[in-house]
Amino acid sequence: MSVPIGAQQTPDQTGWELTGLPAINYDSDEGFGYGVLLEAYNYGEGGYAPYRFTVQPTIKFTTKGRRELTVFFDAPHVLSNGWRIDGSLRSERQIASPYYGLGNTSAYNKALEEIEGQYYYRFGRTRTQATMNLQRAVGNLPVRVLIGAGATHTSVELLPEDAIRTLLSQELLGGNIPGGWSNHLRTGLVWDTRDRETGPRRGTWSELLIQAVPDFLGSESQYIRWTLADRRYFPLGDRLTFANRFLLQNIEGSAPFYDLFIVQTSFKQEEGLGGAKTLRGIPKNRYMGKGMFLWNAELRWRVHDFTMAGKAFHLVLSGFLDNGRVWENDLEVGQILSDLKTTLGGGVRVGMGENFIVAVDVGHSVEATAPIYIGLGYLY
Repeated sequence: MSVPIGAQQTPDQTGWELTGLPAINYDSDEGFGYGVLLEAYNYGEGGYAPYRFTVQPTIKFTTKGRRELTVFFDAPHVLSNGWRIDGSLRSERQIASPYYGLGNTSAYNKALEEIEGQYYYRFGRTRTQATMNLQRAVGNLPVRVLIGAGATHTSVELLPEDAIRTLLSQELLGGNIPGGWSNHLRTGLVWDTRDRETGPRRGTWSELLIQAVPDFLGSESQYIRWTLADRRYFPLGDRLTFANRFLLQNIEGSAPFYDLFIVQTSFKQEEGLGGAKTLRGIPKNRYMGKGMFLWNAELRWRVHDFTMAGKAFHLVLSGFLDNGRVWENDLEVGQILSDLKTTLGGGVRVGMGENFIVAVDVGHSVEATAPIYIGLGYLY
């Protein structure tokens, strides 16, 4: 049995671990959420890190019109010859997905929501998606090669609910309504020396990913997205960790606007720029463009470990500083540190075992005061 490079063995954990929460939570961008969040981990006969495989189904509804059914599967130790496989199935409907226009200087005028209606900076989106990735270590190096594929269908509604006019409907006035298939192939390299995959205290997790969306796969548009991410973890004593992430991303080709929100990673796809997974304290998907820069710095303090009902728990407090920006057309390396959008805040993580983490973050920026995000896991 092999253990992936950078992972910490957990030989004492065996069998199944089933954890979950009723999804009664709150996100400042999506309102109150309700549903079910489950994470099932299988450790086999022990010695597998971070687990033999996990299945994570989510059923979620929010008061701001989001309906989502997702199943995520990750199996580091099921396939032979050192292959790791992960995949996801997602069906999502958002009555009011954010849209503020393109570029780093896109404007938000609250008065327009009073004049034109609450959905002026929104559009309706329905998305169905299936993805799969394979990773395998290269020799004895802490490097994995990644290959993957996926199919995504998106439908766009310019006037959600009772809206008469929206920013998007004005920009597309008289034109075709975008939507259709965005099917992709991708490849990449992942460098991973983390001491563990969930809440690491030391090591590096870096990746270079290239995603191709060609028309010969049935896609409505044709483009290439490349992403370079570097995450580093530094122990500052027994319980303090400094975690840092830099991310650069660029799209070459004619990507539809709704694909510009995507932040590519080797694990779970996210959206930004702004919101719970990128810039905490700025409204979700506030800024979008073909080029993106993201810089997150976080200080994590593991305050206390305790046992309750025979189960190991731990408490982590954090403080963070998030920075980022976008470019409407192409990423400009010389402008990376100019005109940054900056947020700051703090958070709490409660871990049940080492893999199931309940997260609460509160951010702040010049665009929003103390939005709250409740979810699972670490940002990176």
